[in-house]
Amino acid sequence: MNQAWREQLFSRKTTNSGLNPLVLPMTNAKMLRVLDICYRTWERWTEVAETIPQYKLSRIQMQKIAQEKRLRAPLIRPYQVWVLGRIGEVFGDLDQGTNKVEIAKSIVEANKSEYTIKEFEAEQIRFTQPSTGELQNV
Repeated sequence: MNQAWREQLFSRKTTNSGLNPLVLPMTNAKMLRVLDICYRTWERWTEVAETIPQYKLSRIQMQKIAQEKRLRAPLIRPYQVWVLGRIGEVFGDLDQGTNKVEIAKSIVEANKSEYTIKEFEAEQIRFTQPSTGELQNV
């Protein structure tokens, strides 16, 4: 996993239209590049992420949009990438040879409040706030 995934996610430049890039969806391929993981790893982390209600709702919404717009694959919200990155950090903390998926599910289940959209937005503010106290990309 890319250790600088937060920097890549939160330091995306403002779009030409002036929109915050963290409100725009991205492709699964871009998400895999940001986190620097393979498809199989994404599947394992997604299995854990599905226990988070806001993540699951976001996935369902993006699948619905993909079907309505006849996209080849659903897009993914930056919030979902953030959740997956956090879950990847949990996986990284677990010892090899353990059933990481089940242990990670238990950890995430016990700490669901740390994986909300509100927490994502708060981390974005903390990450993008320079030492001067001004906010960027918010």
